[in-house]
Amino acid sequence: MSTRHQYVDLLASLPVLPVMPFGREPLPISAIRLEHRLEALSAGHRDSLQKLETLLDWQYLGLDVSTEAYLQRYRQAAPQLAEHGVNDLLVSMLERHTLVTALRRRRSGEPAPAFGERWGFGPRLAHISAHWHAPLFGVGAVFPWLSEAWEHLEQDRPRELERLLMEECGRQLTRARQYDRFDFREVVIYWLRWRLIAAWQRYNAEAVERRLQADIERGLGDYGALF
Repeated sequence: MSTRHQYVDLLASLPVLPVMPFGREPLPISAIRLEHRLEALSAGHRDSLQKLETLLDWQYLGLDVSTEAYLQRYRQAAPQLAEHGVNDLLVSMLERHTLVTALRRRRSGEPAPAFGERWGFGPRLAHISAHWHAPLFGVGAVFPWLSEAWEHLEQDRPRELERLLMEECGRQLTRARQYDRFDFREVVIYWLRWRLIAAWQRYNAEAVERRLQADIERGLGDYGALF
């Protein structure tokens, strides 16, 4: 069976995901079942998916991974990811993260990154540094969501900021879909959308747990330490 036909069968076997990640319904496929389905990928594509995972998951990054080390990891993976048609998906995510990092740094009063400093990702690093004090670094027209992100940061609304970034990621992945194709790129888009929904549900669960713990502590006073 050709790779294309294998991926037609693979994609047809995957249940439909919600359009946006903020519903209350459970994921239609578990992590274990999805991983089992992805075993149908070719060896090269499985390797690319693993490379994507190591570039996206914090469990592979950690606080001891420098920006330079991360960029080096990306440079090593980029040719293969580009060959397999998925590098642009990763680039969009990393540039979005870089823009939010720049907003946070500027808000905390940090100066513009020095010329040549490796502090983020994407083709606009020099432009952002040169326009550090300009509204939205002069790229607000390119990234319409950036204005709202800045407002959430200014008003200390982390939950709203997280939701905005996930919404933008979901929109970007929806735009990237090509419904007449059944290839590795479409599998990766499904995998990324699944991760997005799972991340929001996990974020919600953690937020509920924190609120519950806060309520317990307020209600029990010193006795809260017993729990």
